[in-house]
Amino acid sequence: MKQMKKIASILLILTVVLTMTVGTAFAANKTAHTITINNDKTGHTYTAYQVFAGDISSGKLTNIVWGSGVDGDAVLTALKALDSSPYASCTSAEDVADVLVEFKDDSAELDAFAKVVGAHLATAAGSSTEASSPYNINVTGDGYYFVKDSGTIGTDDAATKYILKVVGDVTVKAKSETPTIDKVIVNADSANGDYGKGTAQDVGSVVDFKLTSKVPAMDGYDTYTYIVNDTMSAGLTFKDNVAVTINGTAYETFTVAQNGQSFTITFNNFIDQKTNAGKDIVITYSATINENALTTDKETNTVNLEYSNNPNDNTSKGKTPDKSVYVYDFDIVIDKCTAGESSTETKLADAKFVLYKIVNEKNWYYFYDETTKAVKWVEQEDGATKVTTDSNGAAKFQGLDSGTYYLHETAAPEGYNLLKGNVQVTITATYGEDGQITSSSATSTNNGQYQQTQRVENKSGVQLPSTGGIGTTIFYVLGAALVIGAGVLLVTRRRMNKNN
Repeated sequence: MKQMKKIASILLILTVVLTMTVGTAFAANKTAHTITINNDKTGHTYTAYQVFAGDISSGKLTNIVWGSGVDGDAVLTALKALDSSPYASCTSAEDVADVLVEFKDDSAELDAFAKVVGAHLATAAGSSTEASSPYNINVTGDGYYFVKDSGTIGTDDAATKYILKVVGDVTVKAKSETPTIDKVIVNADSANGDYGKGTAQDVGSVVDFKLTSKVPAMDGYDTYTYIVNDTMSAGLTFKDNVAVTINGTAYETFTVAQNGQSFTITFNNFIDQKTNAGKDIVITYSATINENALTTDKETNTVNLEYSNNPNDNTSKGKTPDKSVYVYDFDIVIDKCTAGESSTETKLADAKFVLYKIVNEKNWYYFYDETTKAVKWVEQEDGATKVTTDSNGAAKFQGLDSGTYYLHETAAPEGYNLLKGNVQVTITATYGEDGQITSSSATSTNNGQYQQTQRVENKSGVQLPSTGGIGTTIFYVLGAALVIGAGVLLVTRRRMNKNN
């Protein structure tokens, strides 16, 4: 029989997905023990199975035999059938223990052993009954115990599976891991640094997104599902330019599948990344703001992660909560009217405007490309989009980023003076931590779109004043008198010429 020094280390080697902190309260004749499991998640049920049994002598396990929690013959047969099996010459539980002691912690060989044990469990030694941590399992008998989640695993949780040694009471901390994923917008208006959850951009612009996660601990799994599910609202068009890095190195073993406004990123053979547990996963891609954004208050981009959550069941999957980011655009609505009190104003049709912004001390004029359905900015006013006010004095420029703009009137309504100056319009927005607008100079309309209305007044042309109600008649009378006088003078001159 091997020395118990080797046997004592089996527990550490066989631990599959649990970090242990063992507090031993051993007494030579004590056979009742409690396994206490600390886990932040509620709703777990833990069940213990005795794998190895024996006698305790001076703190060591001797006379090792198969425990009551496994079908020893079936376990041994299955171990011998493994590819390149290290158990080929084993004939007893003690022989198997001698093989296990040579393996390193978290090795593939230990994962394979745990799979075999989990498939040939027999009588349970005890189960936890608590609804939340700490979970306690009362067992009788010294030895090594296999403990697993035996209840229903929630979609936002993950199962644990592990083997541990019991010589006295034991306290362990569950190491089961539920992956997380987060999403941000690159160069967002609500940015904390370069990233944020909310932004505004021109319709037709490309918005860059970044997803971050970490490679989960996959101990105990022989396959692992890792699928990113992304859904965009109708105003965003996916550009299918996904790039992935793991621990800063390009990762190309993934498949992208699009279905309408949704797409998935499936990581193939993800179990191969097991050695990268805890390393950063970074996913980047882009979307274009399309014309559908012109009639909604915001565009939403939502992501969640589907992942394996039970090493005992390859079909069991978990899903993270949705994470969303938000993209906005704004309209400038012109309210063209006569100058004066709003109660007496008249709405003016047929005023024409262009819109421009100043970038690097240069004017750039708004142009909406009807072919590409995108806002563009041109250098020449002649190439700009001109809008004309309707009978309600209204006209608008659509699909704008927040910022400062200028309205330039190119033609005034008939009978009214052309504006001498340009009208400044500044669109502002403040975002909450979740990326949604909390306040804005624009307001959300019935169709949802954020619009900022700018009142633009015109003065009518000047009409010369009249006096005493005669008006221009005096000019006509005076003109007639001058004509008559000219006629009299002409006749007089002719008579004088005859007399001479």
